[in-house]
Amino acid sequence: MIKCAAKYLDTNRNGQLDRSELENAIEGLPWYSRSVLKVIGSVDMIMSKCDANGDGAIDMKKGGDMDTSAETCLKTCFKRKAFKSAFFPDCGKEEL
Repeated sequence: MIKCAAKYLDTNRNGQLDRSELENAIEGLPWYSRSVLKVIGSVDMIMSKCDANGDGAIDMKKGGDMDTSAETCLKTCFKRKAFKSAFFPDCGKEEL
C-alpha cells in the first residue's frame, strides 16, 4: 500500500505524505468516497496514527513512519481496503 500512496497521493514526490496532500486528496474525492473515509477517521486521526515521529508528514520510505507506525496506521484489513478503494482503486495488488 505504501507504493500506491506514494504513486497517487505524494504529489510533490518527496517521499512524504504531508497534511495538505492528504487534505487535497480527500477534497478531490466524490462525496460517496469521502463517506468511506469516515471508517478510517479524519486527517487529524490519520496523521496522529501514521506520523510516528510527529514532524507533520508521513514518511513513506523504507524504515520511515509507515514502517514504524505499522501497528497503528491503517491497522485493520478493513481500513486498508477502505483507504485503497477511496484513494487508489486502480492500484494493482502487486503494489500493496
